[in-house]
Amino acid sequence: MHWWLPVELTQMAHKVDTLFYVMLFVVTFFFLLVEVLLITFLIRYRRTRTNQVGAPVHGNNVLETIWTLVPTLILVFLGVYSVRYVYALQTPVATPNVIHVIGHEWYWEFRYPNGVVTQNDLRVPAGQPVLFDITSGDVVHGFYIPAVRIQQDAVPGRLTQFWVTADAKDVGRRFEVPCDQFCGAGHPKMIAWMTVMSPADYQAWLNQQKEKSPGASSGS
Repeated sequence: MHWWLPVELTQMAHKVDTLFYVMLFVVTFFFLLVEVLLITFLIRYRRTRTNQVGAPVHGNNVLETIWTLVPTLILVFLGVYSVRYVYALQTPVATPNVIHVIGHEWYWEFRYPNGVVTQNDLRVPAGQPVLFDITSGDVVHGFYIPAVRIQQDAVPGRLTQFWVTADAKDVGRRFEVPCDQFCGAGHPKMIAWMTVMSPADYQAWLNQQKEKSPGASSGS
């Protein structure tokens, strides 16, 4: 866990953080380079008592070509690097656990494969891919899990998706799932909690919730 970033719940979260640090390094390096050159030129080419005009500065085609090509190549590299992750997050494995996510004013509804429905209580099995089918019952919401560094808008009449595989080391932990799109007066309170469970405990929980649900048949 980083001291200034949320815990990395998945391997993809680690990759996203790595990309973030690469971008941060590139931006910081060029920011410092530009500031150092700016201060250097201000001092070196300043106007003096003996030279009221200042030193003459001429163009340099080689330098201009270099400082055009280098940022272009860096941006292309970062773009390709980023797009790979976007497609990976939206292309689930063959047989994931599918959980339907529906945003409401102002709570999250979760529908599980066996018909169990919960509000603001999301459970996922560790080590197994979980695909979220996301939509909204009213206005636009933002389904955001900081621990996996992923967000998708929940849009009325439209289905968006992403998938995660929680690490086994995080079994028993709970993670915040806020709405990150302003959706009305109750937006600040629209927060769900995701609990990572072992596959056995997850299945047992699903069976238990199924038995509690209205209309469940009782055993003889």
